Parts: sequence; C-alpha cells; structure tokens
Amino acid sequence: MLQPARWALGLLMAVLAVPAHAIDQVTLTVARLQTPQARVRDAQVVMRLGPGGLSGSLHAASVQLTRPGVLPVRRAVLRCAAIRLGRPYQCQGGRFALQPGTFGALRGELRTAYDAQTGALTVSAAGIALAQGRVRLAAALRSGQWRLQINAAGMQLAEAVRLAHPWFRLPPGDTAGGPVSLALRASNRPTLHADLRVHSADLNFSNAAGTVVSQHVAATLHGTVTERGGALSGTLLLAGSGGEALAGPLYLDLAAHPFTLQLVAARRGAGPLEISRFALQERGVIDAEATAQVGLTPRPTLEDAQVRLKRLTFPGAYASFMQMTLASGPLGSLRTRGWARGSLRLRAGHLERIDARLHGIGFTDPTASLSIAGLNGAIHWASAAGVAVAHSQLSWQRVSLYGLAGGATHLTFLTWSHNFALLGGNVRVPVFDGAILIHTLVGRNLGTPHAQFDFNADLTPISMPVMCKAFGWPIMNGRLFAHIPLVQYRHHVLKFDGNLVAHVFDGVITGSHIRLDDPLGQWPQMYADVAARALDLGMVTHTFAFGSMTGRIDADISGLKLFDWSPVAFDARIYTMPGDRSSHLISQKAVTRIAAFGGGGGEVAAALESGVLQFFKTFHYRRLAIGCRLHNEVCHMSGVGPADDGGYYLVQGSWIPRLDIIGNVQRVNWPQMLEQIKQGISGGGMKVN
Repeated sequence: MLQPARWALGLLMAVLAVPAHAIDQVTLTVARLQTPQARVRDAQVVMRLGPGGLSGSLHAASVQLTRPGVLPVRRAVLRCAAIRLGRPYQCQGGRFALQPGTFGALRGELRTAYDAQTGALTVSAAGIALAQGRVRLAAALRSGQWRLQINAAGMQLAEAVRLAHPWFRLPPGDTAGGPVSLALRASNRPTLHADLRVHSADLNFSNAAGTVVSQHVAATLHGTVTERGGALSGTLLLAGSGGEALAGPLYLDLAAHPFTLQLVAARRGAGPLEISRFALQERGVIDAEATAQVGLTPRPTLEDAQVRLKRLTFPGAYASFMQMTLASGPLGSLRTRGWARGSLRLRAGHLERIDARLHGIGFTDPTASLSIAGLNGAIHWASAAGVAVAHSQLSWQRVSLYGLAGGATHLTFLTWSHNFALLGGNVRVPVFDGAILIHTLVGRNLGTPHAQFDFNADLTPISMPVMCKAFGWPIMNGRLFAHIPLVQYRHHVLKFDGNLVAHVFDGVITGSHIRLDDPLGQWPQMYADVAARALDLGMVTHTFAFGSMTGRIDADISGLKLFDWSPVAFDARIYTMPGDRSSHLISQKAVTRIAAFGGGGGEVAAALESGVLQFFKTFHYRRLAIGCRLHNEVCHMSGVGPADDGGYYLVQGSWIPRLDIIGNVQRVNWPQMLEQIKQGISGGGMKVN
C-alpha cells in the first residue's frame, strides 16, 4: 500500500507547483493511470487554498495493486486538512475511507510525510475499526528499505476469520471466537526482521468432529522471524494460563497446569528446518526439551530428533495425556502418583533408542481391582540388534490385577527392536501366598505378524481358599501347584511342548497336546486332552452346591476343542477311580443332580420323598460314571454300563437300601445341559431333558 500513497502524494505535490496567488482551487482528473505496481481508475485530486492554508483531497473509484494476494480497493478517499510545504511535504489532520474487497468500509485518521528528493515516505493511521476492534499502523519507506508497525486491540476472532476468507478459511464446521489483540513490528533494515505478539484472554475453538476444543483459554504467543544471508531463523513462545483445551487424547487444564512452549528454529534455502530448541513445560505435568530436524518437502516429516524428558509427573501427566484415551475402559479413572524421566533418539525418520527411569509410580482404579505400588526401574531399548544396550530393570512392592495379587518383585531383562528376554533364570514373582517361578520368557518380532515367544514356569503352592476368595469363586480347600512346560508361539499358533500339570483337590490334573490357534485373533481355537486322577470327591462337591459325595474319581476329556473359548467338541468321562478303597457315600441332593443328567431327575426326586428312602440322607454306592461325547451341540450320554431296562447306570448302588441311578436319555442338548450344570453348581435346580 506504500507505493500508491507515494505517487498520490507526488500528484498533490505536482499541483503545488502552480503559483499559489493565481488560484484558490485546482482539480485534476485522471480517468485511468497504470504503473508496474498499480492500476487506478477515475481518480480526482482537488487542492484548495483558503485563509487557513493549503488543503486537499484525493478520490479514486478503484485502486488495484499488482502484487498477488492484495485485495482491490473501491471508493478510496483521502483528505488532508492541512498540507505543509517544504522538505518533507506533510499531510496533517488527514482522514481516509476505502473499501478493500469484501471488508466493508475502513475509515481512520491519517498522517503522511513525503520527501521528493529522497523518495522517503512515512504513513501513520489510527482509529481504524476492524473486526469490532481498533487498529493503528505506522509505515516508512526509503531507498528500498521499509519498516511497518501494526497494533490491534479488542478484535473478535470470529469476525477476523470471516474477513480473512480471501487468504485463509477454516475447514467446514470449525468455529473460532474470542477477543484478540496483536502487535506486529517488521522491517528490512538492515535485514528482514518481524516480531509478532498475539494475546487472548477468552479464546474458544471447536472443529467439526469435536475432537479439538478450547474454552475460555487465556494464551499469549510471541514469535520472531529474521532473514540473513539467505537463511531464515525464528523463535516462538506460546504460554497458556487459563481455560481448558482438548486435542484428541491431549487434555489441558491451563488454570491448574499453566504451560509454556518455546521453539527456536532456522532454515537455509530449501533445506530442512533445524530446530535447535524445543522446550515444553506444564506445571505439575511435564518438563521436556528437544532438538530436531524437519524435512519440509514435499510434506513435513520428522527426520532426526533428540528428546530429553526431564520430568513427567503424575497424576498431572495421567490427566493430561492418558485419561481421555482410556476414558471408556477400566483404566479411565485411575488414581496415580510418581514421576518418570528419560530420553529418546530419532534418526532418519526411525526411532533409534529409548532410555527411561521410573520413580515411585503407582496407580489404583476406584474398585481397587487393578493397582500397582512402588514401581521403580530403568528401561533401555534400541532399535537394532548388536547395538550396545544396558539391562533394563523393573521392581514393584505390590500388584493387584482383577483379584490376582502379588508382592515385591524384581525383574531384569533385555529389550531391543521387537524382542524381549527375561534375564537371570528362575525369576520369582509372588502370587498370593505362593509364586510363579519363571524359567524362560523370551519374545521375538513382537508386535509384528511374525511374533514368537517361549515361556515355561512352575507355580509354587497357593492356598486355594485365598485364591478363591480373591476371585469370588466358591471356596475350595487344599493347595494349587503346577508345572507349566515350555510354551511356544509360532505362526499364530501356541503350543505346549509337554504336559501342563496342576495339583488340586488332592489329585492331579494333566493337560496334554495343548494347542491354541490364533489366540490373539478374533476367533481363537483351542485343542487339548485332559486327564484328572484321584480327585477327592468330598473336596470337589464341598466346593459347589451340588450335594455331598465321598470317594475318589478319575476324569478323561479327549479331543477337546474350544471355538472362541466355548466347547464345540470333546469326549468326556468322569468315573470312580479304579481300586479306590475310600468310603463311597452320596447325599440325596447329589442323587437328584446326577439323575438329572440322564433325564430321570423327576422320578428319583419323587422316590426319595416317599417310602423307606425318605428316611435316609446318604446312600452307599459302588461305582459312578458319567460320559458325554459332544458333537454338533448334542451330548451323547453314557454311564457305568448298560442297565437291564435299556438305559445305562450313572451310579451303581451298594448295601441296603440300594439306590441305583439309571439314565434313559441318550441325546442331550449341550447348551441346555451347560446352563443346567451352571445352575446346579450354584445351588439352583437342575432339569435336563
């Protein structure tokens, strides 16, 4: 805008060459004026000489600068209440009015000075109403050097965004508002330099998706840009001290946690952007700094970076960086504490190294079903094999995971690329009043389609009542201990290289030929054979509301197949342990439960309520057996052996009164039977048709 003002003043001064005593008004009309910098149509210059001195005005129907991005001006008017002759020529008490593009009319006060010999021009304007605020500016031009100063106060951001449509538009559905003040100072003396300050005490913004929102934000931005020797350098300082902001998973409570962000960067020619300092401080949340190199063509990419996390403090960090992401899950309302520090290195666009230290980390959910206390340690990770990386260590005082509770633990491990290896061998992880003794834990290509891992361990004795109480199960007596053979995961298949052996109910349960296909996928499948030997029936039936029984039983489940963790096929049989010499007793309640499996529950219940059987609470039995071969959701039933009437014995009685339980149903709907079993062991009635 300086060039048209310069030639306009030149026109005014040319008119001044006319002898003043000969005239009192001079009018110069120009239909069209074109220069390399501007085009003017229907311009008129009027000079008046009155008692108070010389005054003048300039009118133009349109002014168009040839610079790209500059709006055409319609109905431009410039009036000078007093024109001072001399060096320089001055326009005092001036006023202007013009209409650039779709802005509407702009009006304000104006002062100018022009030195015809040197070409120096200064312009100052004030009282300009723009975006419901007030703007003032000052500019100077001489011998190709210029300076510019703009101050704006009380502008409304929503109106400013509307006025900026020719150059900038928000995405559809985005809204922005609030009062904004700014101060801009720029010059090219001796080199290009610009200084911008922007402040808002009540900034509001929302995108169409609602994923980026700010409310009543108080923020200040200060930025500088300097060009010297073909290189651009700049600084940026952003500070927030009030309001709230949400950007995806990031939530900022600026009143509770004010922040500052500082950036120092430079770029030479078409090279990358070199960030020599990036510092982020949010009180009670984070203190971090970084250096980086950003490629700007064809699109911005982070090429190299060195990040130093000086302190990440909880619970502030949880609320700011994690809670929004976790809000819909069980980790959405944790109580957290502790702090962390660390560093990471990015090279050629790839993460190269991470080093982190944890100090007193702890978290607990509101139900206390998920918690950890006293988590400390150091984690060291490198992206490539063969790179020297220190051992990582983690330790904690207490941990609870949905009823699974453990005590003080210390782990030492190596991690690199997509690999993990637990070090030390025979690592003891306390669980309840026992422990898991981990012999091997190695992972390879984790997080990729070619993931592998190996694991084997032993479970040292855990008191069953303690574990059952923690999980909300029926209380079981005895102790659980087990051997977990080498477990290998390859090609989305998990295999047990040996038998899984557990000691429970004073007997032994062995799982063999165990295989899981796609255990982490949408439709996992499991295959196994299971054998139980010498289980104490008294302990089993005492655990569930099934009715009491004594004796020892064996069980075999061959060809077990689970689809999405539900049984779809097996051949199962529970039977009296061969050679068992322990007492065999069965209660009335257990009699009715077992009879229901074979479809005779109603008849047996009626028999127990009448005749001599009603006076007996328990009965002696010689053998029992219940078999089910599951195929196509149908359970094909069997028992001890065939009965005389065509059925099959579920229980063969002994002594007097002798009570035999005979099944007469050969095929049972498996989903219905499963539901009845659940009701039976929880104390409800059983009726299997």
